[in-house]
Amino acid sequence: MRTQITCPRCQTPYSVDVHQIVDVGQQPRLKELLLAGALNVAQCPNCGAVTQVATPLLYHDPEHELFMVHVPMEMSLPQAEQERMIGDLVRQAMDQLPPEKRRGYMLQPQTVISMQSFLEKILETEGVTPEILARQRKQAELLEELLAADKQRQSELIAERADEIDETFFAMLRSMMEMAENANQEDRSLKLLNLQAKLYRETEFGRKLERQQQALHALSRDAKKEDGLTPKLLLKHIVANRSDPLIVDALAAAGQAALNYEFFMMLSERIEKRKKADLKTDDLEQLRDRLLAYQQAMEQESRQIVQEAQNTLREILESGDPKAAVRQRIQDLDETFLYVLSAHMAEAERRGDADYAAELARVQAAVMDEIERQAPPEIRLFNKLMRQSEEAEQRRLLDENEVLVTPEFVEMLEAIGEQVGSSRDEEFRQRLKKLQRLVEARVALQ
Repeated sequence: MRTQITCPRCQTPYSVDVHQIVDVGQQPRLKELLLAGALNVAQCPNCGAVTQVATPLLYHDPEHELFMVHVPMEMSLPQAEQERMIGDLVRQAMDQLPPEKRRGYMLQPQTVISMQSFLEKILETEGVTPEILARQRKQAELLEELLAADKQRQSELIAERADEIDETFFAMLRSMMEMAENANQEDRSLKLLNLQAKLYRETEFGRKLERQQQALHALSRDAKKEDGLTPKLLLKHIVANRSDPLIVDALAAAGQAALNYEFFMMLSERIEKRKKADLKTDDLEQLRDRLLAYQQAMEQESRQIVQEAQNTLREILESGDPKAAVRQRIQDLDETFLYVLSAHMAEAERRGDADYAAELARVQAAVMDEIERQAPPEIRLFNKLMRQSEEAEQRRLLDENEVLVTPEFVEMLEAIGEQVGSSRDEEFRQRLKKLQRLVEARVALQ
């Protein structure tokens, strides 16, 4: 649903897509966004402020027969209005389902007052118990205590509560570091970085993570020396670290592309050579079994992701209105979706199916338009400038968007230039360089 909101920071009005119905059976991706705190989050196109949009929310998980509604208290809706909105959402949710999938429990949705309780009920379906959530809250409190404490008190807290400093704790720490960096909070970023270094030194799990980072760095360094990661190089590093499952898993994840048939052939050959020499092979055989299981799990996950992208494309094509469908499903349109879309376009062209190719082209155009519409204003300006072949038109655009023509915009162009590097698209590189000079000259005159 498209709705109009006003930025709380700069008071700029703008429209955003809001999801009021999360049906896990139809759109599982929305559940992930909801649990990650990324559902119904809007970014102001003017100042970049991020806002959580307050809206009624209906959640349906058919597998667990969970059907519930949350109406934010900050909306301050009268009881009668709340009941009307809940009734409308229930009807919409049921109308989206074929008759054979409608169930009696859907006629009486649970009303959940707080978003915290709402999320907890969802997490319970994944085996996340109230005890686990209570532990995570304690870990979050410990993290804040550590940030506020001096070095001596930090060491005391770490020693006293070492059992709480685990993988979940470090994930919380990384999340905080990312948020502080994105918000340009330099003091907080430095505190978090120093705390991470201390935890690496003074906790058992931290020392394991540090060894993992060192192993990943060594793999990356050697891959750069050899102009790329090969199965042979990956095997060398994994075998060297086979006694530490945490490091093995990290190396396998980092080197997925090299974890292929050639890799397993070389590992099997190594096992056979050791057998012929009457040497023990238990450790290598266990390693092979572990990596085979990991590879199979990754392949299954990849197939599922591609299938979801295929389903999304089919639903957009069947909607009759690609632009509206794309706008509604924009959170699902990731790199995998674009890959699937390109593959379908290539196949349609190969078969000479002009009608299907035209439909796919309309979807692609709608996706590109929506991505650009949601992009920050600086990115939209860059795209407009690069589409203009005449310098006079570029100057006109710079005049119209003078507020965006800043030293930061110059830095963004430089970063894009570095990313392009020695790309074969020489024309793009030359046009970008020309645009950089034009913008730099404009900024120098300010």
